[in-house]
Amino acid sequence: MKNVILLAAAALALAIPGTVSAQTSPGTIPDALRANVLPRQQLSGPRFGFTAFTGDIADLRQSAGKGLFMSQFGWQFETQLVSTNSGHQALLEWVVLLGGVEQNEMNFGVSWLAGYRLPNGVEFGVGPNIGLRKDGGEPTTSMVVAGGATVPFGELYVPLNVAIAFAEGGPRITTLLGWIAG
Repeated sequence: MKNVILLAAAALALAIPGTVSAQTSPGTIPDALRANVLPRQQLSGPRFGFTAFTGDIADLRQSAGKGLFMSQFGWQFETQLVSTNSGHQALLEWVVLLGGVEQNEMNFGVSWLAGYRLPNGVEFGVGPNIGLRKDGGEPTTSMVVAGGATVPFGELYVPLNVAIAFAEGGPRITTLLGWIAG
């Protein structure tokens, strides 16, 4: 094990000078790999769907007379940060949702995701989430992992995403659908 660590440290030490010199000389990145310098596109729009509860949270909801599913309505603020010549996109997303209105709940949640979209529209992202309830209980936090696809539908683009929020008490699974408005 010690030899593996020493070998990894030696490889890292050899790689650092090349990385530093590559950062200081702008002509070292081949044009085919260079990211396009584009204005940031705003790819925001409404989202709606539902959340399914699992684990201890599902048990607590059932004992309180609440359903295992909750509606979600909100808005996704999405910015394309980088686009490559091949069509790959780096994204930054804020997803703001109001959930549970059909059960007289009013749960408010915000997620901040760093994402990546492939040229075929398949996308994934990861980031933190914070949730607040109308009863003023303690805020909840979780780590969200999301994936899905944005597909053309006429002149609109329609994102369909599934997210799993890992938190104390069990994961929550959310499915959202919407359209890109901008």
